[in-house]
Amino acid sequence: MKLLLIFVVISIYTSDVAGFLTTAEVKCKPRYNGGYGGAEGANVIPKWTFNPGTNHCEVVMVKVSCKASHNCFSSEFDCEYYCDPKMESWKQDLTKG
Repeated sequence: MKLLLIFVVISIYTSDVAGFLTTAEVKCKPRYNGGYGGAEGANVIPKWTFNPGTNHCEVVMVKVSCKASHNCFSSEFDCEYYCDPKMESWKQDLTKG
């Protein structure tokens, strides 16, 4: 009986979470790896990338400008707006009603 209860709880949790976590757009995968720049991090600037493994935006250092279509954003807000599953869910809720 306990095993059945555990199965039901896990099923409910994964069905709810799976739909929530898989809404990131394709442009948010794979994680942008940036570049290396010069010695001691010279010639690099901080940008933001969505890490599909953690479902969070992270800072990445890049040598030159990068494009959002490559999962590289100029601000944390832009990264979250286009890639964060919570934001995607919120945008879908707005369009429904």
